[in-house]
Amino acid sequence: MTSSSLDPVRLTEALLFQSSGPVSRTTLVRALGEDVEIAQILSEVTRRTKGMGFELVAVGNGWMFRTAPDLAESLRAVLEKPPERLPRAVLEVLLLIAARQPVTRPEIESFRDAVLPQKTLTLLQEKGLIRSVGRKSVPGQPQLWATTETFLLTYGLRSLAELDPLLEGLKGPL
Repeated sequence: MTSSSLDPVRLTEALLFQSSGPVSRTTLVRALGEDVEIAQILSEVTRRTKGMGFELVAVGNGWMFRTAPDLAESLRAVLEKPPERLPRAVLEVLLLIAARQPVTRPEIESFRDAVLPQKTLTLLQEKGLIRSVGRKSVPGQPQLWATTETFLLTYGLRSLAELDPLLEGLKGPL
């Protein structure tokens, strides 16, 4: 049976269910074909899952199923252990990177008026929340840091624009 003979809504549901992360538009087109209206399919999936224990959400550059918000707290009580919380200073650095990206370590230190331990950047990088995006063309060529798709996924964001109200005070010249 080819993908063209399958129900595109069911195929999309299966793809979203099976995927461990957001499913991109490119992946949906590859699975469903060029002639399928992706927005219409996603709308139908949203309609079919309304009122269920999960819902379709846009995250980063794709879509995925997430637990319905009204059930999240109940599930937290029975799941093994909540994800490790980052220390406040590490979260502060992460938010600075999100607000000013791409940004260098010296720029972060200048804004915070404090030394930034390498272990902070290493921790954020190991968790997949930030990545190096090159080097700045200044003496010493410091590394440039930016957030990742994992950052968006971890914090349930479709894009960095959703952080704008929170990050407003962190933007601007150094």
